[in-house]
Amino acid sequence: MRQIILQYAKDMTAGRLARGYDHCNRVYHLAKQLEDRYDDEVLYAASFLHDIILIEPHQLQSAERAEAVLHEVGFKPEKIALVKDAILNHIPEGTPTLLEGKMLHDADMLDSLGMTGFTRLAIGAFFWKGAKTLYEVLRLVREYKERAERHLILEKSRKIAEERLGFMEEALDRLEKEISIVGIDTG
Repeated sequence: MRQIILQYAKDMTAGRLARGYDHCNRVYHLAKQLEDRYDDEVLYAASFLHDIILIEPHQLQSAERAEAVLHEVGFKPEKIALVKDAILNHIPEGTPTLLEGKMLHDADMLDSLGMTGFTRLAIGAFFWKGAKTLYEVLRLVREYKERAERHLILEKSRKIAEERLGFMEEALDRLEKEISIVGIDTG
């Protein structure tokens, strides 16, 4: 069953640079670091299926598709509801109540912090938000960093985030300084 879920995630996210299979894989492995006791079947399915559809609202679209896929592969019906709830609430403003949902929520945000996050969000600024300037990229990355600071749920997530947030603050300050230069002689 895991192999089918994994292959489906790979197929559905093929060719995506910032929200593809690599992201889902990192999210799963980050999430596993956040708590010791959890339902790994639920966490695995939710992690690999949380971004399979990018049409907004992507969390709703992904949850519905995940539900259909999990029924097809014979996932336990009572666990399908848990996976669906985790996916629905993985966005920064989500309010997951289940432990696996909180783990997915925080791991997804952690993967948008630090160097990986900075890179993903810079790419996403152009592809997801249609950014046309580096100032727009700067604004989006700074906004997401601030959202993550406010919305991480688990204690271990906040601890992991400290270094990543510090890096992002330095990178954002540097980017702002570098793109603010005027009057440079380019000839």
